[in-house]
This record gives sequence, C-alpha cells and structure tokens, in this order.
Amino acid sequence: MTEALTHFINDAGWLAPLYYVGSFLLTALLPFIPTPLIGALGGKAFGLLAAVAYGIIGLGLGAFVGLLLARKIGRPLLTLLVRREALQEWEELLGIRSVAVWGLLFFVLNLDFVVLLSGLTSLPLTELWIAAMIARTPWLIGSAWLGSAVLVSDTVLWLALIVLVPMLYLLNRLRPWIRHRIVRFRRAEHHSEDGEAGPD
Repeated sequence: MTEALTHFINDAGWLAPLYYVGSFLLTALLPFIPTPLIGALGGKAFGLLAAVAYGIIGLGLGAFVGLLLARKIGRPLLTLLVRREALQEWEELLGIRSVAVWGLLFFVLNLDFVVLLSGLTSLPLTELWIAAMIARTPWLIGSAWLGSAVLVSDTVLWLALIVLVPMLYLLNRLRPWIRHRIVRFRRAEHHSEDGEAGPD
C-alpha cells in the first residue's frame, strides 16, 4: 500500500507537491483521515525537508479553510440551535476562550476535528490559526521523518497501525474522563473566583 501511494505521488511529476498539499486540505474537510499518515507518505515520497516544507503549506491552508468554514457556516448554525447565553456559558465552562488551551489541545490530540471545533468559538481566527500551526508542526516533522527514515515497507506500516489503533482506542475511552476533569477544574476555578470577588 505504501509503495502504491508513493508511486502515485512520484508519477504525478510536477503536480506531486500540489496533490500532497491538497491532501492536507482533504483531511481538514474530512477529519477522519489522519494527518500524520499524509505527512509520513510525503516523507517517503519527497524526503524529510521537502515533505515538511510542502506540509507546512498544506497544514496552513487546511487550518485556514477549516477555521473559516466552522466560523462562517458552523457557528451560525450552532447559534440557531443553541441559545447564545448557553453557548457562552459552555465556552467559559470548558475554558475554550483561551487560545493557550486550544493550542494544548491541538498539540496533544493533533486532530483536524479539534481545529474545526475551535472555529466554533468566538476567539479570533488568526490567533487560533497561529496556535494550530505552532502546535501541529512538530507532529508534521515527526511524521515526515517517520516516512523518510522508517516507513520503508508495508510491514512497517502494519506494525505502526498495530501500535496506533490501540492508542487511538485508549484515547477515545479516556476522552469522557478528560472532559469531566476539565469541567470539574473549571467549576472549581469559577467557585474560587466567586469567593474572592465576595464581600471583604
């Protein structure tokens, strides 16, 4: 499979970088496609430096399109379905009015879906885009290196998938617990702030 995909990219000639960059746009719109896989295939096809250079362009365009669509289309739909007050409370409760929190989520999860989700908030798109680029570039470099140095055969790919699938399953199982812990932390933070703001 890796050989077939790599040959497809190599046989594309001068269009190969465009296909590679376009793949990042595709993962931004179809978030179930893992971005690291695209980076790894690029690393195998182009080598580390070229894969990272083209990948940064692809990541940037993908994040831009995803954030813009979420803000211009997704957020208006969300505000039609949810009361504005409830939406603001939801944002404050989860602490997602903080670009730093989103940056941490971008780095830890490295999912295009999280980038789309951040576009539904009221945070400035430029700041979210910068946070996404800073947080996700190390993953791009790592996956491109994996492709150029390690991903040399289908056997290695299957071994990587055997390791990756249980990790994704575990992350999915832990997600409700993580969300619950964040909510509890934010509630405790709000209570302490209310206590400090009380009568002297």
